[in-house]
Amino acid sequence: MVDISPVAVPQISPNEELATIVEWAHAEGDEVGKGEVIATLETTKSVFEVSAPANGFLVPLYERGAEVPVTGTIALVSSNPLTRVEAEQWLAEAAREAEREPEESGSRIASERNWTYKAQIVAERHGVDLEEVPAGDGRISEEDVLRYVEQQAQPSPADYHDLMDDQYPTGRSRILIIGGGDGAVQVVDVLAHAHRQRAVAIVDDAESLQGKLIRGVPIVGQIDYGQIAQMYEEDHFDAAVISISTLIPLREQIFLELKERGIPFANVIHPSAVIGANVTLGEGNVIMAFCHIGPCATLGNNNFLSVYCSVEHHGTLGNHCSFGPGVVTSSRVHFGDRVRCGTGIFIEPKVTIGADAVIGSGCIIRGDVPEHALLKSRMNYTIRQR
Repeated sequence: MVDISPVAVPQISPNEELATIVEWAHAEGDEVGKGEVIATLETTKSVFEVSAPANGFLVPLYERGAEVPVTGTIALVSSNPLTRVEAEQWLAEAAREAEREPEESGSRIASERNWTYKAQIVAERHGVDLEEVPAGDGRISEEDVLRYVEQQAQPSPADYHDLMDDQYPTGRSRILIIGGGDGAVQVVDVLAHAHRQRAVAIVDDAESLQGKLIRGVPIVGQIDYGQIAQMYEEDHFDAAVISISTLIPLREQIFLELKERGIPFANVIHPSAVIGANVTLGEGNVIMAFCHIGPCATLGNNNFLSVYCSVEHHGTLGNHCSFGPGVVTSSRVHFGDRVRCGTGIFIEPKVTIGADAVIGSGCIIRGDVPEHALLKSRMNYTIRQR
């Protein structure tokens, strides 16, 4: 009997849905040992290794550079060598087995009710009470549920008139936050400490967040460029800021799309941050607590700096970059556009980091980094065992 163990992509972060295969440590058919590193993967927040779950022969299911779903199967480890075709046949059969029992059980339960099993799944996904869904033709179908979801009115932007700020204006800018995840929690917290800004609304594409609050700030709709432009024209906010920190292509796209529609962006800076003399700031930058921007430094547009970051004097930062906590540069370091840095990174003076580079956590950079480069530090290895 052939024993087959799937190799799944681990859930490194609860907000990550996709990962990219950076490299395979072994070729197809190689014999590997349990716990041996077989692949390196990258998400928007980290670079990590995947190990073999058992002893056996490796069958990769994707090529290097492929984008794969988090928790999905990327390879098999088999007690006997398998071809790629045999591996795919095994996966297909495993998928059929997984679907068979729920379908049979669901069909039996659904027959006792006024909806199909697929309608029940879609309703659970959208948080819909099936008792409220009208049936189009006898029993409620998947299409009926989807039609019901579409017909539900999106939460309309509330009337944000404030009895204090609007009647006794002091110049507090009203900020629309784009993105309602963990980044929004951070931005709302920064704005709660700000004297000249206040958060008035949040937009996010997640249906589960619609109508909810983050520290009293309402999530009023999806990231709809037309709706946001209308909100601005109707004087519901003064400027926007993007809280999505690590999905750089999306962050850049939102910024450029809204700039085309004339939406101004605000720099949101925690009061504990230190901004040196003669610093040049673009717009849409988020600078978290205890950051330091040295004198004569230049920051472009739409950058996200997590806590304890430092861009030292005469340094330059391009557009749409994202830094994790504790990224520290020496003087005259230059970053291109869309650079993503992990956590705990130190950069020597006069180094240039090319556009679209990814710097993994824990790196110490002493020389220039070319565009599109991926740097990774060897971490968590054992020096001595007892």
